[in-house]
Amino acid sequence: MLAKVRRWGNGLALRVHKRDLESAGVAEGDVVQVELIRSPEGGQLDLKSLPTFEDGDKRASERHDRYLYR
Repeated sequence: MLAKVRRWGNGLALRVHKRDLESAGVAEGDVVQVELIRSPEGGQLDLKSLPTFEDGDKRASERHDRYLYR
């Protein structure tokens, strides 16, 4: 999820869309842990930075969960 940093009083605040918070099960007053990762302008992600795997099995994409849930 992406959030926009905006001025709020003498400080800054993160603005997150209500639908994103609802889908994450977050409500007003909840305590959450936030990890900040600065995104490039426009919110575009560089897909080259994402982890990848190679597999000789041509059906590997159908069984990707074996890599995720070892």
